[in-house]
Amino acid sequence: MREALLAELGALATYRRLARRTGDESLRPLLQAFYRDELRQIARLRDVMRALGGNPRRKSLRRLLAARMLSLSARLYGPRFALRVCMEAERSVSRWYARYAHVLARIGELDAARHCAELSAQKRRHAAALQTWVDLIE
Repeated sequence: MREALLAELGALATYRRLARRTGDESLRPLLQAFYRDELRQIARLRDVMRALGGNPRRKSLRRLLAARMLSLSARLYGPRFALRVCMEAERSVSRWYARYAHVLARIGELDAARHCAELSAQKRRHAAALQTWVDLIE
């Protein structure tokens, strides 16, 4: 779950930066909504990790720097590449959460499994919305 938390921290920083820098008035609200979703995702994941005895991180400098680089690429080349990277990351993390849910359910941690399944579903929704934008942008 540590890797998922790092990915969420990276997504948080990325969506915040992309929302600030996009010139597309119809894309900005989506990215702002994703930023708010990430705040909730991180809080829920940290709660699950603590309930399972973990000590979740608060931040990641490396993920912040990666978000800056991705945001810079969007400014230089347009948003399509950055949105595609975000879409693929959302898909990957969704699969991770689905696996966590399966394992947690098997060992009897049903509350944590339910939370992970919900986190997975949110990531799938993000990926689907991003796929639409990737397909629309030339």
